[in-house]
Amino acid sequence: MGRLRYVASSRRIFWKVLLPCLAAGFIYGTIAEFVSPIRSTREAGHFNDPAFFVLTSMVTGVVLWSMTLVGSFRNLLVFDGGIVAKYSQKRTLLVIPWADIAPGSIKAVTTADGTDPDRRLVARRKVSLGAGGRNALVFQARDSFWVFASDHDPAPLVLAIHGAMNDAGTPGAARAAAGALPAVVLTGRTALD
Repeated sequence: MGRLRYVASSRRIFWKVLLPCLAAGFIYGTIAEFVSPIRSTREAGHFNDPAFFVLTSMVTGVVLWSMTLVGSFRNLLVFDGGIVAKYSQKRTLLVIPWADIAPGSIKAVTTADGTDPDRRLVARRKVSLGAGGRNALVFQARDSFWVFASDHDPAPLVLAIHGAMNDAGTPGAARAAAGALPAVVLTGRTALD
């Protein structure tokens, strides 16, 4: 793939599920209090150590919430020879060489209200590469539209792709940056096909 030129990052932390996960932790903690045996015949019974109960319940809730972090961070790598995504596991690795990307299809999009543009883009075959954000880069390759949504400005990503495509001698690479910037503001559902 050549030299690494740019790393675009996308993250979405699901803070809204923290409280439900903490509640589930307390439910698990309550169940554990009734299922676990009483330690001594002289002790009063269940919930005799409230500090330990609260601590273990909160830790259980935070562990449940931390499982949502698995899909919260994603990167898109721009190399001399193409784009790499989903590289954390060998079976999910996605490599898209410049020859597979239609240079004229590269577009930067955003929304006026700050919502995720990926939800407003409609296509028969659309693949989301990012975790979400208020800006997105869209391109067509392999009979699908690929969307990388992020909270960061898409201009450096577009310029890195343009530079790599130019250096690789991809036909039509000059159109990649000219048609992609400035970002198109989406106001409603937009068909990509």
